[in-house]
Formats: sequence, structure tokens, C-alpha cells
Amino acid sequence: MPLRAALRFRRFLSTGAAVLGPPPKLPNLPSYRLRHAAVPAARAAVSEYLHSTRGLAASHADSIAAHSPRSLLAFLATLPTVPSTLPTADLQGHFRRHLAFNPLNELPFFLESIGAPPHAAAPRSDLMFLDDHPNLLDAVAALVHFGFPWSRLGVLFPTVLFSVDSNLISSRLASLEARLHRLPRAAIIAACLTFPSLLEGDLPDGDPLVKDLGAAFRSLGPDLGSRNDIDAFSGVCRRIKMFYDAGAEVGSIGGLVGDSCRVFLELSEKRISQRLAFFKELGMTGTELGRFLLTNAWVFDLEFFDVVISVPEYLQRVGLPKDEINAALRKYPYVVGKNRLENLPRVLRAMELDSQFLEMISAGRDNLRYLTQDFVLEDDSYDAEVERAFLDSIAKVKAEKKVEHVDNKLEFLKSIGYGENEIAARLVRVLHSTQDLLQERFNFLLGRGIEYKMLCRMLSVSPKVVNQGKEALKRKLDYLTEELGYSLEYLECFPAFLCFDLENRVKPRYMMLQWLQDHGLLKKTLAPATVLANSEKRFISSLYIMHPAAPKVWLECFSSRTHMEDYLNNLLHQHPDNK
Repeated sequence: MPLRAALRFRRFLSTGAAVLGPPPKLPNLPSYRLRHAAVPAARAAVSEYLHSTRGLAASHADSIAAHSPRSLLAFLATLPTVPSTLPTADLQGHFRRHLAFNPLNELPFFLESIGAPPHAAAPRSDLMFLDDHPNLLDAVAALVHFGFPWSRLGVLFPTVLFSVDSNLISSRLASLEARLHRLPRAAIIAACLTFPSLLEGDLPDGDPLVKDLGAAFRSLGPDLGSRNDIDAFSGVCRRIKMFYDAGAEVGSIGGLVGDSCRVFLELSEKRISQRLAFFKELGMTGTELGRFLLTNAWVFDLEFFDVVISVPEYLQRVGLPKDEINAALRKYPYVVGKNRLENLPRVLRAMELDSQFLEMISAGRDNLRYLTQDFVLEDDSYDAEVERAFLDSIAKVKAEKKVEHVDNKLEFLKSIGYGENEIAARLVRVLHSTQDLLQERFNFLLGRGIEYKMLCRMLSVSPKVVNQGKEALKRKLDYLTEELGYSLEYLECFPAFLCFDLENRVKPRYMMLQWLQDHGLLKKTLAPATVLANSEKRFISSLYIMHPAAPKVWLECFSSRTHMEDYLNNLLHQHPDNK
């Protein structure tokens, strides 16, 4: 594809465009000549239409038309077929005449132009004209007049653009400018785009967010302040917000920025996110997290990904009590073996040793050396027998399955705390789906309230739990807790509950037990393990013991299997009472 054409369609390859699907085709423009000239002609016609019929300022009309290529193509696709003989110079007039009799749905053009999220919608879907929304255009005018880039206003939609009066917007911007005096407008614009709450409500004196932002911007020196670069200030604001999202208290970051300028000006957001997640997973609370990392900013430079540790040897070297380590290994043997240092928080959570480790490294800078590559490489001892058994087992699995699939599933297991050992190799054999989906289902179960250590143990017994989609897992968890009245802790002794088919096994058997209970034939409550773990034939045999007619009721009314007569005949002829 020529460079100019690639640049022209670059917007259609963005994330938002991917969500909305490919751009519409234009079969109503029968020649390449017309298609090539149609987009600029339509852009000019739409801009003129918005300016002349809606009274928009010419600059605003041009901004809407220039930043909405997908909406322009959608508009072109709805036109009647254009005569192939029409001169390209007449295209703009042709589109102008069409718009004179066919009003434009203006809102999609506007939302795309300001960079609103895909599928964003106004509070009223039946209002298609911009002036149908009385506050919208005035709010936009106030923001653009202050200096907000048109294409970034989408982050303020709809909370500010639809809900905040333009006079309030102007007064709040003026108040921010007064409080952040000597800072360029780029700083205020970046702050509002990152923290829309600054415009959504009145700010009290001493607002902690404004205090934090002012202290942070001033600490970063005259170089940042003199550039008047919205992107530079936005980068700082996004990094501050990352600390807030991790749990740091608003108002606690600005004073620490001066001693860690590089974190906010040079480090990638990905690296900051990784380190925040690492220490948060170790159990560090959000209120401590920001202060701890920014007073030990050198931790951001540590490399974790390529550094390999061996459990339990590493934990013994850092000084965790040997008896606690041994007790944890007896209870959680699947953590033994090699793993990456970046997975250490999950290893410790799986062993219930995270709080002890966090207490050690929080004691001071000296103990943070346990996370350095130099400390790990000082001693490369490991259990050779564990590694040999793992390598032999995983080699057999790779001989049967595609290597890349095996590696991805192994990476999932290591990321949740499993080491390179025979247990992990056995689980890899029965896991299905991609690494991302496995992690997504694991996180879903955590979000439902299952303890981390308990979930890791569940997978060691019933790894097929994470082979199922989130919706299937949700239905089974709901049935266990809401219909059967069991707590999630019951899954620790019977994780296989989540592996049974809900509609064809779990529900039918419990409906049968309910029938027995209603007729006074069930003398005691049966646990799910007793009800579900038995085969169909054994279940029917148990029903016969309760009452000779119960198997017939099961087969005719509740069983999901349709060809079970032979079970019943065999049971009736073989049961001791019938001999």
C-alpha cells in the first residue's frame, strides 16, 4: 500500500476501529476516481453544513469533519449511487444538495471527532442534532477556548460535556489556574484530562489532588514547566494516577516527586505498573505503597523477568524460618522448583508466606537486596532431582503436544506460583485454552472470593476447573452457594464440583433428592461429593436402597440420559432382594 494511503487509513486500524469492525465499503461510488475524491469532498460538505445550518464556528465545524473519517465513510455509504460520469469537481456540490434534503445525524461525527470511546452514546438516543443538547456546544467552546485539544475532549464525555454548565467550566478552570499559578495552561489541561473530577465539582480550599499536582509539577523543575507541552504534563499525571489506582492516598504523592523525578519523567508506565503490582501482590497496602517505592526509587530499575530463583533454596537464603518453609512445602508441594523472580509474590501467596517476606523487606534498604539479581546469583543451588524429574516429564508432554502450547500453559502455572516440578508437568497435560484465558478464569475465581492458596490447591487436584468459561463457572458457584447453601470453602475438599455438568448431572440429581425428601424417603442430607462423585449406575443403586420405585422415577422424570432401561433391568435382576 502506498505511504499516503496507509496514513489515510491509519485511524481505521486503531483499537477503537477494531472494536467497531472494518470501515464500510462504497459500492455506490462506481469508480476509483470518485472514491479517491469522495472523502475530502464529503469532509468539506459536512463542515460547510455544520457551519451554515447549525451556526457552529468554522473552526469547530472543521474539527468535527476533519477528525471523523469513519463517520464520513458511513455517510458516503448511505448515499444513492453517484453517476460514474460525474466530474470530481462537482462531488462537493452533489453532497451539499443531498444534505439540503437529508439532515445529517451529527452526534456520531462529533463523538468520533473528540475521541469518545467506541459505542459512546448520548443520554437521549433520539436527539441527533448537536443543538438538541443545550449544554454541549457551550461546554466545548469553553474548553477549546482555554486550549483543550479538540480530539482529546472524549475523556470528558459525557460527565463534563453534558452535565457541567459552560460558566462553571470557565470558573473552575480559572480557579485551577489561580491555585496552580506560574504553571502553564498545558499543566492544567493535562490535569483535567487525567482527572475529570477537577471539572465535575467545586474544589474546596486545600483540595488534596490540587495540592499533589501543584507540588509534583513544581518539583519536576523549570524544564517541564517551560515547555507548555500537554503530552509531557499528561505523562506525569498518568503516572501519579497509577499510584492512586494502586491505593496510594490522594495528597501523599506530590511531596515525594522531587526525590524521584526520573520515575515521573523517564520510566515507562509499563515498568511502573509492574513494580506497583509486584509489591501490592506481596501484600503492601496502598497507603504504604507510594511512599515505600518513591523513597526507594532504585527498585524500579531492578530486573525480575530473566532472574530465576529456586524454591525453597531462595527462601532459606533470605532468612525465612526453616520450619515454616518445610511446613508450607508439605502442604503446598507444587511450589517447589525453579521460577522467575517476578512470580515471587504469587509463590509466597500460594505458600502463605507473603506477609513474613513483606515484613522482612519492609524493614529497610538492606533487605531489599534480596530482590536484586546479584543476590540471586550469589548462590545457584537447586534440587537437581526435582529438576530432572520435571525435565523428563515435560519432555514427554512436549512429544505429545505442540511445544508452544505446553510452554504457554506452563507459564500460566508458574505465574500463579507453581514451580518447575512433576506436578506442574502433570497439570500441563490436562489444561486447555490459552494462557490469557486460563489467567482470566483464575482471576475470576479469585474475584468470587476463593482464597489464593485454596485455589492453587484446588487446581493441583482438579485442573480442569479452569478449562471452563467464566459464565459456566459463575452458574456453578451460584448453584453451590445459593441453591445448595454451601460456602466456597467446601470447594477445598471437593473442587471437582466445578467440573461436573450443571444441567445434565448436578441439577437432575439434586432434583431427585428433593423429590425423595418431599416424600419422606431421604433420611439425611447428602454432601455434594456423595451425590455427584458416584457413577450413574452407583447412583441408581443408591436410589434403589432408599426405595425400589426411586430408580424408575429418576429415569422417567429427572435423568438427562435417554437410554437407561438396561441399567434399570440389570439393577432389578441383580439386586440381592430380588434373588
